Amino acid sequence: MIKTFTFVKKLPELSDDEFFDRWTTHTLTFDLVDHPYIEKNRLMLVAGHSDYIGVAENHWPSIEKLMETDEFYKTTQRGKEHWSDLKSFMDIENSPTVVVSREAEIDEEGIHDLFPAPPM
Repeated sequence: MIKTFTFVKKLPELSDDEFFDRWTTHTLTFDLVDHPYIEKNRLMLVAGHSDYIGVAENHWPSIEKLMETDEFYKTTQRGKEHWSDLKSFMDIENSPTVVVSREAEIDEEGIHDLFPAPPM
């Protein structure tokens, strides 16, 4: 599994609530239909940063599926419609996506590597 986080910037003419409503509706209408293989679509509004209004967490089955999604936006009519809808409420060019390369949970029992999985 591959995890991504997108740090989201909204278009300035939208209120925070208007933006979040558009974002959640877009995810339901487009992402769940066009990318049913995404295992998690988590959208969060955040406070305390002047550039980013939200964070999207997505779980992908593979890096190949993530790359196929990029091609989908560029090469299909539905992908272009999907991208156009995103651009109607999100400053997509200034909303960077990062890929998780290592992950751990830490508790009183110690450090638990989650990704990549520890060697057996």
